[in-house]
Amino acid sequence: MDNKRLILVMAISFMLMMGWAYVSQIVQQKHPEWFPPKEQPAAVNQPGPATQVAAATRAVPTTAPATAIEAVGAKSNERATLGWSRFDPEKRAKYPIGLELDAQGASIRSVTLNRFRQAVGKDDPYVYQTPYQIGDENKRHSLATQWLTVDGQGIDLFSMNWELASSTENTAVYRATVKTSAGPVTISKKYEVRPASDASLGYEVLISHQFSSEATSALKIQLWYGGPTVPHVENSRDIPEVVTGHDKEGNIVVTNNPGTGIKPETGAQPIDVKDGPILWSGLVSTYFDAIVRPKVAKGEKTAVDKVEIKALDKYGEDGNVFIAQTFQTKQLTLEPGQTTSSDVGVYFGPRHREVLKSSYYVDLGYDRTLVLASGICGICTFQWLVDVLVGLLNVFHVVLRDWGLSIIALVFIVRLILHPITKKSQIMMSKMGKLQPEMERLKKKHGDNKEELQREMVALYKEQGATPILGCLPMFLQMPIWIALWSSLQSTFELRHAPFLWGWTWMKDLAQPDRLITFAPTKIWLLFGYAHLDGINILPLFLAVVFWLQQKMTPKPPAMDEQQAQQQKMMQWMTLLFPLLLYNGPCGLNLYILASTTIGIVESKIVRDHIKARDEAEKAGKVIVDAGSTRPNRKPTATAKPEKKGGLSGWIAAMSQKAEDWQKDMDRKKKK
Repeated sequence: MDNKRLILVMAISFMLMMGWAYVSQIVQQKHPEWFPPKEQPAAVNQPGPATQVAAATRAVPTTAPATAIEAVGAKSNERATLGWSRFDPEKRAKYPIGLELDAQGASIRSVTLNRFRQAVGKDDPYVYQTPYQIGDENKRHSLATQWLTVDGQGIDLFSMNWELASSTENTAVYRATVKTSAGPVTISKKYEVRPASDASLGYEVLISHQFSSEATSALKIQLWYGGPTVPHVENSRDIPEVVTGHDKEGNIVVTNNPGTGIKPETGAQPIDVKDGPILWSGLVSTYFDAIVRPKVAKGEKTAVDKVEIKALDKYGEDGNVFIAQTFQTKQLTLEPGQTTSSDVGVYFGPRHREVLKSSYYVDLGYDRTLVLASGICGICTFQWLVDVLVGLLNVFHVVLRDWGLSIIALVFIVRLILHPITKKSQIMMSKMGKLQPEMERLKKKHGDNKEELQREMVALYKEQGATPILGCLPMFLQMPIWIALWSSLQSTFELRHAPFLWGWTWMKDLAQPDRLITFAPTKIWLLFGYAHLDGINILPLFLAVVFWLQQKMTPKPPAMDEQQAQQQKMMQWMTLLFPLLLYNGPCGLNLYILASTTIGIVESKIVRDHIKARDEAEKAGKVIVDAGSTRPNRKPTATAKPEKKGGLSGWIAAMSQKAEDWQKDMDRKKKK
């Protein structure tokens, strides 16, 4: 394979792998069954008070409850509010969240995260966990108590108003009574929000179901309660997911399942426990989590028999779904006069490293929800690399106070790290270009003898010190960085609602497409419904321009035939496909690629000028271009010193010289 074909194949492979990070998100919406869950191990944590349990599993009751038992609640719907629900960007409130509770099923009507905005530029706090407007009534509300079975007989606890027994600024207790033939059982459901000073940072709500028996005999009870509702999606790439933490032989394994893969026609489906008993489960969007963690009794691995998920109905043109979860507790034995409880901790908060990297949530494995990936894209996503990149962004942000400028600063770091390899790559490509006439001569001479042709080409490469693969090496070294940036810039909470240049530009949210003009709520659908156009984005157009300039400015060897000329034209047009793939990408990522490509053009121009100057000096007999070459008529002479330059050009030129000097030293050592 000649040099042009090698570069063409490598470039196409590179673009396909980079494009997959975007395309796979769209494919997951249509065919989620193609992407198996990703396992992520972590240390198991087993907190929480013990509960009395007995091994038994029963189906959720679907018929009317037996006449032997009935539930008694309140006549009116008394609501309660806990915590702080007003916007608090200065973080002065004692509680970072606010709850509004509903007496129907003692459920949650809304959760307010008072430190975060609902939308860019508006001083309205982020509100979610509101009831769905479709689907089964008892599955619309967040954390609603749905059913209770007493000795196998079911009673509906949702279709009634629970009595509000007590309420303070951070606690509320709802109460209902279940009358059985053996005597009454009182159920108390307590909500408690925690202050920001708590180890949970105030984002975990404690919910406790307490059962007090006045029956004359032991009762076997089992409870069904709902999970959270889906956090609001914020863009077309925001695919809600079901995440679950399993206890797998002492480790937490996290699995995730795109919500678009759960179809309404399949009904309620249990979460697979092949990875171990369920420790916690919930629903997440790109920027917010809602995770239910049943407290595990001492000596037990799980507090639930089963967790089911169900898609209530489709909505919108994107094919998203409303997802409901149902948690089924283990069977409890309630002795006469005894009181027992089933407790859960529910995380309502952001997918923010500052929060989920705290020791409290790391021990629970919640930090594993920061970057969720599956399928081929999951192989290319390195959590440690994402953490390093986000850490660097935070360091730059402390100095620059702007996330966009921090991204540009990251460009310089990446370019600085990769510059020696980039320098070597361009030298190799220059050498390979010079070898094209000789390679064509060898092909004509040994065209019918493949082995001899291969032997002659290897000898030619060795004589000239050329290594074809080094010409494409920088592409593959940058690929993991770009894929990690793709993952992090789409899910890094710090970039949500972060403007570029302190809000002086049209880019008000680096986590979204830049959208100079927005078509919302209208969308123009493309590619048979697999892609859409919802606005005019400027950065991808700039990317197309700089990619085209980069292609035009890259020196190309003369085409030896029509086929090679066609390959060169194809490569030029291929550069326009990449901006198309990034059209709906976050402008933070596009800003990084734009800055990196622009600096790369300048860097490449300086390196080429350096190579040209040395070639001219070589012709004049002043310098040695190829250290360690075995070609004849080489006279070792003093190396000409390049002209000193200042600014960015001088810095790149200096790095180029250092890279070349380093390569010469390596060649000399190899000769010895």
